[in-house]
Amino acid sequence: MGKTLNVIPNYRPHKKQVLLHNAPVSFDSLSIVLYGGTRGGGKSAGILADAFLFCTTYPGAKVCIIRETLDAVKQSFLDKLPTLFPQEIDGHKIYEYREKSSSIVAPLSRSVVFPNGSYITFQRVANYAEAEAKQGWEFHYLAIDEVTKQQEKAVMYLLSTVRSVEVDNPYTKQKLQIPTKVVFGCNPGGVGHKWVKEKYIDTTVTKYDPETNAPIQTKDYQQTFKDPVTKKDIICNVRFIPASWRDNPYLSDAYLIPLSMQTETKRKMDMDGNWDIVAGKMFEVSEEHIVSKFEIRDILENPKLIKDIYVTIDWGFRPSFHSAIWVMVLQNGRSIAFKEIYGQDLVFEEFVAEIKHISSYYDITSTLLPHDMFRHGDNYRNSEGKIIGETKADVFEYHGLNPIPIESGKGTVDFRYDKIHSSFVIRDEEDNEFRHLIGENVSNLLDELEHAVHDDNGTGRIAASCAEHAIDAYGLFLVFYSSDIAPISLEDYKVDLRPRLQKRIEDEEEALDSGYHDTDAYDL
Repeated sequence: MGKTLNVIPNYRPHKKQVLLHNAPVSFDSLSIVLYGGTRGGGKSAGILADAFLFCTTYPGAKVCIIRETLDAVKQSFLDKLPTLFPQEIDGHKIYEYREKSSSIVAPLSRSVVFPNGSYITFQRVANYAEAEAKQGWEFHYLAIDEVTKQQEKAVMYLLSTVRSVEVDNPYTKQKLQIPTKVVFGCNPGGVGHKWVKEKYIDTTVTKYDPETNAPIQTKDYQQTFKDPVTKKDIICNVRFIPASWRDNPYLSDAYLIPLSMQTETKRKMDMDGNWDIVAGKMFEVSEEHIVSKFEIRDILENPKLIKDIYVTIDWGFRPSFHSAIWVMVLQNGRSIAFKEIYGQDLVFEEFVAEIKHISSYYDITSTLLPHDMFRHGDNYRNSEGKIIGETKADVFEYHGLNPIPIESGKGTVDFRYDKIHSSFVIRDEEDNEFRHLIGENVSNLLDELEHAVHDDNGTGRIAASCAEHAIDAYGLFLVFYSSDIAPISLEDYKVDLRPRLQKRIEDEEEALDSGYHDTDAYDL
């Protein structure tokens, strides 16, 4: 027998972290533990220690700890690793850290490898695509810190990597069952706030603090799934451990000061752990707002029902992203968004040409453009290289799409979101129906509306991790169509612009006719 090591780590769990370590593992079911609430509750240290306990308890255990960026992984876990757990005791290695993967010692990069064959790997997942990249991976213990910064579908996919296993114990030569455990570190706010709250907070909390509205008492929530083949019931047990900075004895009372100095919304989230202060989902789209493709087809086949058709535009940069939405205004005053272009595969001139092509099937009234599309400074050319505009609006006019600018002060993000909110609430006084509807085939707009959440600061803006290109385009139409806001006259915008552009076109044509062509000579 070798020497028995008495390993005393620097880590000393407080009472909430002990609850995390004592949370059940499972072999024939799934155990999910949420840990957190406010900042400073010891999430990362608790998760790291819990992973260590799992690895030392079950030889050959595979453990994965995930955050949304590698910088976050390193700051939250790897920086804490040597201070909480010594790597050597009396000359004996407790674990070995490998930054790079090794097929023999560390199967994955950034891994802590134990003498008993267990390991902990630290990985990043920022979106669903990165979660899908983990296809084929398998772990017995999965921890996702700051789970509210993740999309639901990404987390659900990561859960598919968790599986229990029965292996040969290398020391006793007997069968060893390695169970599973899933731990989510969580705080209010973020792109995943709403789904985390609905799945794991609302289902487990039985009592809230009357002053701060923070969860203070919980009860395990069990969800039953039936195996379609064996008809056996399989249990998923969810446990929420609300932890606060007040539970952490290693924080001084002074930690209250920086938490208190934040905005009211952030203070209630970070200091109190209030899950209701962040509204989560930005927009609520009901079935009453959705029009089937068959209804849209019937309307398009009866042009007398249609008063106008507009194309509303959003064009983004870093990276470029385009969204165009066709909206019909009916004779009864209602509007229906019924077609869209959405993506990143077209350069600007091709984007406008595609809008022209699609619009040729309809009687387009005009296109609605944000005011910045009327700014000068660029050359836009057709497929033959001929200048067709020095503003983005010129390109739309070149294709006969009748561009209309929306005044900068009236086309702001705040105005657009306000009009979208109103369109989902206000009904017609006569028949109590909604006035602004969206076709079921305008899927990217509906998807953006479904997944848009408030940013962490509660400013009324959409979180940076959410797509909002179609939302901005649709909001621009609603701003234009609102009775209390009038668009700028196109003629007012073009007083001094067209003669200058015409002169540039004539100069270039003259140079081409003379056989000399230097585009730089015509940059003004």
